[in-house]
Amino acid sequence: MIKIEQHAVTAWPAIDNERAGGWLLRHTPGVTRRRNNAALPPAADRHPERSLDAVESYYRTRGAAVIVQVSPAEEHATLDAALAERGYRHDAPTLVMTAPAATITDRLTPPTPVEITPELTPAWRAAYGSETVSDLVLSRITAPTGFASITVDGEIAAFGLFVAGDGLTGVFCMATAPAHRRRGYAAAILHAGAAWSLTHGAHTLYLQVEDDNDQARRLYEAAGFTHSHSYHYRIL
Repeated sequence: MIKIEQHAVTAWPAIDNERAGGWLLRHTPGVTRRRNNAALPPAADRHPERSLDAVESYYRTRGAAVIVQVSPAEEHATLDAALAERGYRHDAPTLVMTAPAATITDRLTPPTPVEITPELTPAWRAAYGSETVSDLVLSRITAPTGFASITVDGEIAAFGLFVAGDGLTGVFCMATAPAHRRRGYAAAILHAGAAWSLTHGAHTLYLQVEDDNDQARRLYEAAGFTHSHSYHYRIL
């Protein structure tokens, strides 16, 4: 679990990273996504609930909401209770799922060709749609990246991002245009990403999916992903 969380930090980088009391404090001005702006706690045996004042000070001096990623949630019951007592609201319960790359390539049969490029292309960037995230996050990833896409009639119909390193590959940005859904494109993207992952020495894939996204969970479970751990956010 810890290895996955450490990989995810570098796979989806924040502009500002600061360590305080074992916490990793992350802030990315201009990007509203929680994962770019959340504090990640140290192990429970370091009692992160005792250093919340420093966490809150970091975000308040930047004029930002205080967001804590309670991860792994299974190990941070004391911290979670302390945050609730201080008035933090519970948000976005999320599952982290993992799968062997070989299992994915065995289970999924791609119905259509997938292109994977090592760099963020103008076409992929346009399909993704967020210039801010592209500029401040995607273009700053230093680990090996695979920008996967399926093109139909000259336009990207489905895409995903794979970030490899330390034996793991993170799966991000999975999306299919509404007009092209239910054609197996997401499965094809996963198959191509798993094959790409193996060529980079990464034999395990992980992804994050919100707990109530039943459709995505069914796809990932069919591909071979199983639950590793959970997290949620607490926001003040």
